[in-house]
Amino acid sequence: MVAKKSHTQSHTSRKKTQMKTKQYRLTKAEKTLLDRIQERGNDVVCNLMATKMYQEQMSVHRGAMWIDDEFPEAEGQCLIFGNDSFTSDVRSRKEVAQVIARLDSLAIRVFGFGLGPDGYTWALRVDSDDEDLLDLIVWDVWFDITCGKANPMKDELNEYLGEMGYDVAA
Repeated sequence: MVAKKSHTQSHTSRKKTQMKTKQYRLTKAEKTLLDRIQERGNDVVCNLMATKMYQEQMSVHRGAMWIDDEFPEAEGQCLIFGNDSFTSDVRSRKEVAQVIARLDSLAIRVFGFGLGPDGYTWALRVDSDDEDLLDLIVWDVWFDITCGKANPMKDELNEYLGEMGYDVAA
């Protein structure tokens, strides 16, 4: 015999599902940031580097690195990337939008955005040579989205920002 769910149990279950779904919707601000970066069109360097990250670094879910010497136009710049299904996972799009917002708050310019050939891997080309900071930012944003207040990166990022003289807390 199967027990029926009470009205209260059904309502609670629906409410939890709605809350979880709502958590992973793009806000208007996030949509605006994504539109802004995508209006520029795909950046050739970002597309090529996203493809490289997809092919050679798939096990690295996200991070930051110096851009290869093969791109002289990107000298002194870093790449922030994610191997996390940009085109099909809203969390990945939230991540990119929030990384851009964080970079804006630190006055770090974003030069370009690109995707790997299947849209799984994304890449941002930025005006910074501080791989450590950028790596902390992308991981902090990801944990903000997925863990909320239990973010294990928050203290480390804020400590780093303070040490580097930034007047902003994450």
